[in-house]
Amino acid sequence: MTRYALVRALCAMILLIAPGIALSQAFPNRTIRILVHATPGAQPDAVARIVAKHMSSSLGQPIVIENITGGTGVPAINALLASRPDGYTLIVLDAGHWAINPAARSDLRYDPEKSFTPVSMITTSSLFLAVHSSVPANNLAELVALIRKQPGMYNYGSAGIGTVHHLTVEFFKQALGLDIVHIPFRGSSQSVPALVAGQVQMAVAALTVLAQFEKAGRVKILGANTAERSALAPEIPSMATVAPNLDFPGQVALLGPAGMPREAVNKLAQAVDEAVKGEDVIAALKIAGVEPAPSRGPDALAKRMRDDRAKYGSLIKSLGVKLE
Repeated sequence: MTRYALVRALCAMILLIAPGIALSQAFPNRTIRILVHATPGAQPDAVARIVAKHMSSSLGQPIVIENITGGTGVPAINALLASRPDGYTLIVLDAGHWAINPAARSDLRYDPEKSFTPVSMITTSSLFLAVHSSVPANNLAELVALIRKQPGMYNYGSAGIGTVHHLTVEFFKQALGLDIVHIPFRGSSQSVPALVAGQVQMAVAALTVLAQFEKAGRVKILGANTAERSALAPEIPSMATVAPNLDFPGQVALLGPAGMPREAVNKLAQAVDEAVKGEDVIAALKIAGVEPAPSRGPDALAKRMRDDRAKYGSLIKSLGVKLE
């Protein structure tokens, strides 16, 4: 090879790798957008805003929150997938989007395995099983014994078919061979008032929703729907103490479209990690009813997504749940 040809080859190689070098040095150099499928003030929105403020400081760029609601998150996901995979458009999602909907719906236009780049889990939270104050059970063991004595006599209200609230109790029923009647509502805003009024005997809901009614003596909170006790209510046992392997946490995770550069992913994940370690952030998240996820980063989130697809897929198939 002549000297001239060698120089041309080296120049070509430099041009090929230059964009990657520039990205790792420059990202981020403009405003980042985080899409939220929920309305302003809802838990995913609150988490995104709390964490984005601190991520913005560490990344040195503004982060704006854009709410695209409705359609069980599909419009927000479509907006994400229409964006360039450069790290400047992100989204907060949960297991409903990467595990439940894909298992229960046939009309989705995204692939939960191939459409996203995992960045990091942000928060986790427990939902809690509560019973009406008239139910003669003060702990999980007493509740199980009561239902076994009177199969089909007790019912529970859920936030809707295919929700984590619904699937939590169905797993509980399957694991213990219990006969409990399901009454679906449209959200916890309907199921919890029905519980408080005694129209249903049981329901699963967030602690922030149930606490006031427990304090007033209207309901009794018996268990958390996560494998471990919640740090927000450590005195309440896990439902897994009577139904092994029960673990259906609420989640808020940060993802991007498929094909994001690893350098951008790593910087964003680091910013999330730094944010949720701050005492002020932890305090704000606690008020929102969530806590920092114990395992963060792209690899941990990718594993969680795989595990959730297997867990929810199996349960949904056994129940024959179809969402259209």
